[in-house]
This record gives sequence, structure tokens and C-alpha cells, in this order.
Amino acid sequence: MANLNFDNKRMKSTPFFYFINYINVLHDNFLKENFKNITPRDFTYLSNIFYHENISQKELAELLYVSEANVAQIIKRLEKNGYIKREFLKNDNGKKSLSLTDNGNQVFKALLNIIYESESEIFKDYSDEDKNKFKEMLYVFCEGAAEY
Repeated sequence: MANLNFDNKRMKSTPFFYFINYINVLHDNFLKENFKNITPRDFTYLSNIFYHENISQKELAELLYVSEANVAQIIKRLEKNGYIKREFLKNDNGKKSLSLTDNGNQVFKALLNIIYESESEIFKDYSDEDKNKFKEMLYVFCEGAAEY
């Protein structure tokens, strides 16, 4: 891996988004190299379907700030690959909910375990309190970015 080689002055003047983007690029590259049928975007979709049980395509589009057409395209491929299923919602005029298949659950949980292992290694010298504070700060940052 390339050394970012930041001195203290550059560290302080670099926007948070730069670091977040760099982490995202590293995560995307990891997925591309290790999971041939899962793209970085797929992981985002699987993750949100996992954490938002029975979410609709429209709700997923709103959550991810993408068009419903974009969601439909990716969902169709994920369904074809056996990772998700669409089911009609009861009493809701033909709307479909999304959920992970058993295979989708296995793949997502395997990816999540790898992420937890890497986080554990990265943060091995930090206290639980520091890790939780960092997560809280990132969450607030995400909320602020969404509102901005």
C-alpha cells in the first residue's frame, strides 16, 4: 500500500471527506479483488436490505440517494444472482419488499465478519471507549453530510 505520507500541517488541513473517500476506495478495491460477484455498490445494497428488513425499492432509493431506476437495475441483478428476493407487501397496492435470501445472508455476514476483523486489527491499540466515540462522531458526520 502506498504511504499517504502526511506531515502534521497537511493532516490538519486535509478535509475529512478525503480520508473517508480513501477508506472507501480501499474497501472497494478489496471487494473487487476478493469477491467476483459482489461489487462495492452491491455490498451497500445488501447491507441496507439486511439492516432495514422488508424495505421497499422506493425506500431504498431514498435511503441511498439514488433513483428508483438505479435501484431496480441493481436489485434485478442481485435477485438474478440469488442474493435477494422481492415479495409483495400485504395490503399495499402491489408494492414489493426486499429481503436477503439465505445465500445473500451468508455472503453479507461473511463480508461483515471480514470487515469486523479488519476493524479489530486497525483499532487494536484503541480502547472500546475511543472506538465507540469514533463511531458516534462518524455517525454524526454522516447525518450532517446528509443534511448538507
